[in-house]
Amino acid sequence: MPKDAKDLAIARMVQLVTVNELLPATTTFLPQILGLPEEEPEKIEQAKQKISIVLKVFENLLDDRPYFGSQNLTLADVVAGTVVIWLPEVGISLSDYPKVNAWNDQLAARATWQATEATPEAMEAFKSMIVARNTQQIHT
Repeated sequence: MPKDAKDLAIARMVQLVTVNELLPATTTFLPQILGLPEEEPEKIEQAKQKISIVLKVFENLLDDRPYFGSQNLTLADVVAGTVVIWLPEVGISLSDYPKVNAWNDQLAARATWQATEATPEAMEAFKSMIVARNTQQIHT
């Protein structure tokens, strides 16, 4: 984590905004990611609006640095990156956020990031588990 107080505050803010705002908004798209029936259109639109606000905040916080709060990768980048990387998968373009887009591309290009990326097999196993759980809940 950054040593400078301002940089540390930025890193912590990114972590908190990701966990408390961005992640809950992206769960609206979980059915779409898993190939299940999608949420109601108004819920999807509300989620997109919230995500847009978070991306604007992230765009401003990146400033002219390659990472949040630092010239080096921090925990904030990892936390936010695990959510932001899925946004294009659900049709949310990062093109309106050039700093976030460049940051996301930079994370995705890291060998360690690629090594921990979910495989298609892992995604299918996760999907099967969710479908089974949902089916079980419907029948109980």
